[in-house]
Formats: sequence, C-alpha cells, structure tokens
Amino acid sequence: MKNKRAVSTTVWAVIIIIILIVAAVAVWYIMQPPAEEEKELTVFSLWSESEEANFKEALAKFTEDTGIAVNHVGYSTEELLITVPTQLEAGEAIADVVIAPWPSWILDLASDGLLADVSDYMDAAKFPDTYLDVVSSGSAVYGVPFKVSGKPGFWYVKSFFEDNDLTVPTTYQQFTNLLADIMEIDGVEAAIASGNGVGWPLSDTTEAFIIGLGGYQLQEDLIFGDTMFTDSETKDVFEELAALLSEGYFSVPDDWQTQVSRVYDGTYGIYFQGSFVTTIEPFSEHTEDLAFFPFPGTDGATGAVDYAIMPANTENMDEAQQLMEFLASAEAQEIMVEQGGFLAPHSDVPDSAYSAIDLQVLQFMRTVTVVPDLDDAIGNPFQQTFWDQLKALWVTPDETDLDDMLQALQDDWTAPPF
Repeated sequence: MKNKRAVSTTVWAVIIIIILIVAAVAVWYIMQPPAEEEKELTVFSLWSESEEANFKEALAKFTEDTGIAVNHVGYSTEELLITVPTQLEAGEAIADVVIAPWPSWILDLASDGLLADVSDYMDAAKFPDTYLDVVSSGSAVYGVPFKVSGKPGFWYVKSFFEDNDLTVPTTYQQFTNLLADIMEIDGVEAAIASGNGVGWPLSDTTEAFIIGLGGYQLQEDLIFGDTMFTDSETKDVFEELAALLSEGYFSVPDDWQTQVSRVYDGTYGIYFQGSFVTTIEPFSEHTEDLAFFPFPGTDGATGAVDYAIMPANTENMDEAQQLMEFLASAEAQEIMVEQGGFLAPHSDVPDSAYSAIDLQVLQFMRTVTVVPDLDDAIGNPFQQTFWDQLKALWVTPDETDLDDMLQALQDDWTAPPF
C-alpha cells in the first residue's frame, strides 16, 4: 500500500507540474503583443507587358532580400495623372511608391507637400545632374532616377534597307532623299511611321526635329523660356516639319505599338522612337535585323527618365524607404536593363549588362548632350496643348496656320518648376 501511495503522489506531482507549465506558457502567450500583420507594398507605374515583366524581376529580388512583398499595378497615362494626385490630396496613399516620367508633375505634387524628400535613399553622385535637377527643389530631391528610355533616332529593319539599296543618311539632304527613295518602293505607304496615343509619340518626333535642326540648345531654351515658340528659329523648324508632312512622307497617326509591325513588314520605312521599342513585337524577336540612325547632324537627344517617388503619408514608411533604396541601387537597375530595351541612370551599371542593341543606344547617347523631354519638363497646360496641336498638324498640315499654332503653344507655356 505504501508503494501505491508513493506512485500516486508522484503522478499527482507530475500532473501539477504539467498544469503549472501549461499555465505559464498560456500566460506568456497571452502577454505577448499581437503579431504585426505582414505588410505588402503597392507600386503604381505605367508599365505593362515586357516592361512590367522587367520591373517584376527587380521587385522579386527586393522581396527575396527583404521578405517584403510588393504588388505592382499598371495604369494608363491618363489614369496615373489623375489617380495619384486625387488620392494624395484626399489624404490617402494607396501606392507606397509610384514610378512616373513627368518632372513638372512630380514637383507640383512636392510643392503641395504630398511627396517625401528621397535624397537620403540614394547616392546622388551616381546619377547625372541633369536627371536630378529637374526633380529637385533646394536641397530636396523628390525622385530617384530608375530607368531611362533613350530616344536615339529613327529605327529601321536592316534587311529592308539592304533589299532596297537604301543608305543610312549622315546629312539632312541625304535624309530627305532617303524619304523620297522609300516612297518609291512598291508596297510602301509612307516613309515614316507616325505613332500616336495620348500625343507623346508625335511630340517625341517633333522634338527630334527641334534638336536636329535647331540644336539641343533650342530645346533647352524653349523649356526655360529663353526662346519663344513664336520666334523665327522655332518657326523654321516647324515649317520644315510641316513641309515633310505635306509631301506625305509621314503615315496617318495610329497606335504607336501597332506601327512597329508595319515598319517590320515594310508598310513604312523608318520610325522615330525610344529604345523601349526594341521590346515590342516583332522588333523584340528580330533585334539582330534592327538598327537606328540619329537625326543627321544632331548634337543632342532626349532621354525620358522614369522616377521612383514616395508619397509623404504612406502608412508603410520604413518598408517604402527600403524599396526606394533598392530602386536607387546599381543592382536593381542592372536587373532592369538586362531584360532589354532600357538604359540605367546609375553610373555603376556595367556595359556588359546591356544587350547589343541597347549598348549601341547607350554609346550613342554618350556622344551627344542629353536634354529633358520638352512637354514633360514644362507640364500642363502646355503639354496637352502641344499634343493636341500636333495631332491637328499631322492630319491637316496644309490647313494649319503655323503662326496660330505656335502662338497657342506660347500662350500655354509656363516656366518649369525646377
């Protein structure tokens, strides 16, 4: 009996100890602060298809390194221009980071206190001053240069030129001769494809003529107001462009991506576009048969920079700062350019990261003065007026009064905010 009582006492002692341990664990668990909900960042941009795929490759690396998930949402130009200001002005920051290419728009948001200064999240010495100046106010910088779409010149299919004995022009006279020669080829509807959409493809082509015929300084002077659109040197450029339009050298404007296939199949001969055009089918499938030539004699070119910006009132500030630091790194930008079609503003991204065709664009851009995109730099209301006036000029060049057109542009010009 004594042995049984001893065993019973031991069992009860073990049970009591187990109960105390379970109670202690329960108390410890109850006393712990609630686990933080796993955060996910949201990024808005204009990117889709291959451009979006490139970006998601970079974001995947960020998630791998930090454990922070990122959801990307692609918008159209109109949607992004309207959605972001509306949300931020309402005190909401649905996006933690936004990618946008409009310096004047970025500074307008910053002047309203809607954007955070991001100068602490990047090494400014690694980026061209011209890329930072246009998104800076005083010592504050409101955009991290993440990607550049170089706009080097007119793209063409090499086999089309070879089959038709066409020669790449090096002078403006040779350029106009080339247009005339292309028009003589059976099956060709126009020498130059005209891309359209909201208006920027036509403005890019126009800026190529401004810089090519007037010099990069004319582009800068028009941006900053040192030259007026109604001045004779500006009108000379538009008169030459209007003359080529009247000759029928340009196609009817159509969706800018659709025009890529029409250049490839020989419906049109050449196409002024940015380096991103190499990511659009069928160009993307035949880059070995693709080349470009700059506007003959040009001393400049535009480079459209996509900037990462951060709303001042994001609820995920710490995580958003980490993403901004990553996007400002050579590592992230090298991932982006390795996918093709783009250039990196970060100086530490090596030439070896680029495809053969992208490296050609990069090497050309190093030989000229890179200037801001005209309408992006000035912003609205000028930008919308510029697009609308160019659409009209392209469709009815013989009926357009250039004096009235240029006066309308001048009337809506405002000093850029940088």
